[in-house]
Parts: sequence; C-alpha cells; structure tokens
Amino acid sequence: MEQLFASKYYTSYQDVKARCFYLDCEYKIVKLSFCQLLNLRNKVKQLSSPEHIEYMLNHSDVTLLTFCDKEHILILDTLQILDLKELIQATFAIMELETSIHTMISD
Repeated sequence: MEQLFASKYYTSYQDVKARCFYLDCEYKIVKLSFCQLLNLRNKVKQLSSPEHIEYMLNHSDVTLLTFCDKEHILILDTLQILDLKELIQATFAIMELETSIHTMISD
C-alpha cells in the first residue's frame, strides 16, 4: 500500500494490487473503489462550495457526509471539510502525475 497524500486530518493510500484506495480518517480507515473515490470527490466539492461553507458558518458548524452507498458516515466541521477537499484534490493530482510519468517511461 502506497501513501498518496497526507493532510492535517486525513491520509490517502492506494493499493495497486488490490485495485483500491484507502482513506484514513484518524478514527477509521475506509476502503474505496475508484468509482467510490470519484463519488466522494463530487460530494466534497458540493460540501466545500462557498454557499455551503457560508451556511455552516452561520447556522451549524457540522455536517454529515455519507459515502460508499451510505456504508460510512463522517461528521465534519468546516475545517475538516476544507482539509478533505485539499486531500481529494491532491490525491487525484498525484494519481494523474504518476500516470503521466508511467506513460513517459513506457514510451
């Protein structure tokens, strides 16, 4: 298992042999397929939108994030949402970079 990125609250890993990803949330480790990771990225984009962040700051500082077909639930505050957004963006950037490097080496 290879660590892709670590942020303040989370760490992402990739297991190439098992063809899956892991998200370490400090108190639990979640196994994700690539499709589930894409779905998580879309949900995090929605939660980190300026409108949602403003709503959280004005009304409630926590939100629920369900993913993997509601198998996992995280209770996140504003800072954790922004940190998760950073982690997801960096994870996809690193995967894209590794793919580019692998393509250059193969050519």
